[in-house]
Amino acid sequence: MNNRALTPEECQFAEDNHDIIYSFMRCKRLSEDYYDIIAFGFLRAVRKYFERSELRQYSFKTIAYYAMNSDLYNHYRKQYRQKRRAYIVSFDTVVYDDDRLTLMDIIPDENADCNILLEEISEMLPADQFNIVRMKAEGYNDREIAQSCNIPVKSIKDMLSSIREILCPSLV
Repeated sequence: MNNRALTPEECQFAEDNHDIIYSFMRCKRLSEDYYDIIAFGFLRAVRKYFERSELRQYSFKTIAYYAMNSDLYNHYRKQYRQKRRAYIVSFDTVVYDDDRLTLMDIIPDENADCNILLEEISEMLPADQFNIVRMKAEGYNDREIAQSCNIPVKSIKDMLSSIREILCPSLV
C-alpha cells in the first residue's frame, strides 16, 4: 500500500474515531509504549476504508481492529525472532575466579587474522568481486549484497561460485 498523506476528509474521520485506538489498547491491555505501533495500523485502516468501497459493509471499528491487531502481531513477531533473543555476555565476565581471567583475556582477536586474509584476497580478485567477499565477511546475505551492488541475486550467487573456484580450486 502506498504511503500517501491522508486527505482532509480522511483526517477528519481519523480524528472523529481516534478513541478506537485507546479502546483497542485497553482491550489488549497495552501500555502507552505501543501507541505508535497501533496508530499506524489505525491510519492504514482509515485509508483502506476510504479507498475500498467494499469495506463499507463492515463497521470501521472492525476494520481498524483488524489492522491494529495485524501491526501488533507483526511487532511481536519481529521482537521474538531468534536474532533478537541472543544470549548476551560481557567481555568482562570472569571465566576463572582463581586467575581472574575475563573473556577478553582468552578470546583471540580474530579481526586481525580476518584483515590479513582480506588483504591477500584483495590482490587475487577484481574490485567488484572483492567487494562481495568483504560484504560476505561482514555478515551480509546474498539479497542485501545484491541490493547494495544493484545486481540480481542470481548474479551474486554466480560470482560467489566463481570466487570459490579462484580462491580454493581444490575444493570445487
